[in-house]
Amino acid sequence: MEKLEEMLKREVGEYLDRVEGMDEVKALLSGEISREDYARFLKAFYIIEYISRKAVLSAAEHTEETNPYLSARFISCARGEEGHAEIALEDLAGIGGGGVDIEAIPIAALYGEILLDEAEKHPLGILGHSYLFENASGLMFPKHKKPPYPSKFIEVHAKEDPGHLAAIKRTVRKIEPELTADQKDEIVRFARESGELLLRVFESVRS
Repeated sequence: MEKLEEMLKREVGEYLDRVEGMDEVKALLSGEISREDYARFLKAFYIIEYISRKAVLSAAEHTEETNPYLSARFISCARGEEGHAEIALEDLAGIGGGGVDIEAIPIAALYGEILLDEAEKHPLGILGHSYLFENASGLMFPKHKKPPYPSKFIEVHAKEDPGHLAAIKRTVRKIEPELTADQKDEIVRFARESGELLLRVFESVRS
């Protein structure tokens, strides 16, 4: 049976190939991005941080009795992301942007609902979601060049996410012996679904 880490690593690689091929992401990492596209990124970053943290805390609650180790790791993950949504808003305010109303962006609101539903019914799926984004962020953001705008969000993630990446890999290795083939498939399936949803959110966000 293929190891979960290898399955997830393949998902991350395919996702990064796709994301880093986007013109907007190329501009973001080069530091030569328009204010409008940068504002869109900051709004998308806020959304993913805000809804992810709620889902991770919910997954911690729903694994507290069945898998105390994983529950503790979810809590640690949520603590590591504490305040990050607010940093995205601070950067957005620094370029004259307003706030973000998630409920006014239908796909963002739906994404939040899907994450919370997964956290309740299949909390292991949230591990796949977190693995994808911690790895993508930890591999992508350290390559960025500073844009001519407030960029604390990117700088924080470039510094912290390589450590988060290492931590979530340890979590996957620790729990893998307890997982069934179906559970592994669900983790990978939801990582893929979550990645697609974030791209749909970014496409829907306007500066």
